[in-house]
Amino acid sequence: MVAPVAPPAALHLLTPGNPAYGALKIGAIGSIFALRFALVRRNKDKTAAAEPEAVQAAEPVRRNPHPVSKKTKRRRRPPT
Repeated sequence: MVAPVAPPAALHLLTPGNPAYGALKIGAIGSIFALRFALVRRNKDKTAAAEPEAVQAAEPVRRNPHPVSKKTKRRRRPPT
């Protein structure tokens, strides 16, 4: 009796189809996302500490009151 031939994925870890290959690929993708998240967070902290005066509230815009018709003005009573 002859031993069955091993599938090619069993010969090397980095062969697609091998469970170890899948685990390594998922780990690599997860580490890329984690690294990106950490770098974005670090850069956000640095810019917030470096420029506290950069974020200022703008002055409110001065607007004219809404026009009121002459008829409405006549009907209004003075406050008592």
